[in-house]
Amino acid sequence: MIPTVEYLEERFGTFNELCFDGALPRIPIKLSNARSFVGRLQYRPVRDWRGRVVRKEDFLLRISTRFDLPEDEIEDTLIHEMIHYWIALEGLKDSSTHGKLFRAKMKEINAQHGRHLTISHRSSPEELDRDTRVSQHYFCVSQLSDGRTAITVVASTCVSRIRRAFRWSSTIRSQSWYSSTDPWFNRFPRCRTPKLFPVDAETLRPHLEGAEALK
Repeated sequence: MIPTVEYLEERFGTFNELCFDGALPRIPIKLSNARSFVGRLQYRPVRDWRGRVVRKEDFLLRISTRFDLPEDEIEDTLIHEMIHYWIALEGLKDSSTHGKLFRAKMKEINAQHGRHLTISHRSSPEELDRDTRVSQHYFCVSQLSDGRTAITVVASTCVSRIRRAFRWSSTIRSQSWYSSTDPWFNRFPRCRTPKLFPVDAETLRPHLEGAEALK
């Protein structure tokens, strides 16, 4: 899906009410053709005579349209940037760019609204492809009841538990489990709870060729 400004503005209003109690004023949203990010919040820091930042102004949210992403990922990208906006607007002090405050709000939204926010959504496909670390991955390929394909990369100690949970899921039509050292799987978070990440079946197919099926 390639988003439009109108779509992003409508989603901004919805998520503002849903996740931030309507506390975020509207800001300009612009589309970008950047390769280096998927979403980015920009603003101008206002400093006092000592050089300390006293407030932030001229907020702008940019979303790259270079990448054709699933709608859920676009929405999660938008919410991710809205968390940055909320922290900056309120003048809150976090421990780092994606510090304790950011992570706490992210986990709250994921738990309350069934989202799949992560701190790594800024990685572009080109950046993800440069991650060539070789490590052992255990993962499930699920065929969903709506026809989509989803993947779940699982911590080795959680395979049995998540496998049982997926058996009882009404959204999963079938599941297949594999192990692989293909670096392509580095791009997915290693889950300890049941989560589904929709993927394009044709993109996934070549990465299953060298995978070993788990009994």
